Amino acid sequence: VGMDNVKKMLRSLCKKVTVDQQRQKFGFQNDQNLNMLFLGAPGTGKTSMARVVAKLLRHLGVLEKGHLVEVCRKDLVAEYSGQSAVKTAAKVQEALGGVLFVDEAYSLKHEGNKDSFGQEAVDTLVAEMENNRKRLIVIMAGYTKEMAEFMRSNSGLDSRFPHTFEFQNYSYPEMALIFTGM
Repeated sequence: VGMDNVKKMLRSLCKKVTVDQQRQKFGFQNDQNLNMLFLGAPGTGKTSMARVVAKLLRHLGVLEKGHLVEVCRKDLVAEYSGQSAVKTAAKVQEALGGVLFVDEAYSLKHEGNKDSFGQEAVDTLVAEMENNRKRLIVIMAGYTKEMAEFMRSNSGLDSRFPHTFEFQNYSYPEMALIFTGM
């Protein structure tokens, strides 16, 4: 129910993956980047869709395991200097072969330059994404406005997330369909 624009974009992404795989068979270089941003309000299906994406990419042969590791700020940001990098790297290791889903990703970095622990987590995540680009897909989720601000917190973030999915709020008829289907 609902998510028509997300479903359409996901179908398009699947077609792109399939074409890239066919091109690779003919010797074309394939450095596909499938990291994604899921933008929208809570309750719009971002986490559920991330689980679907992980399984789908496993089915397409992009991911080895196709599991989802769901994290938020408390899982990546520590209280002491140097520890955020350790926590973040550990979660990336856990997610290898699957999807690292960072819920409310904008909360990793608070406004201004006062959140050095959050910045350490972001910087580590960017480095880990680059070092594990063939074994890891990262999906970051959050409110549209806050995520736009967050993406400016590290100059390497924007280019590493080429796929953006906008999750719209469910309409009343869609909510009724969901409710009656329970």
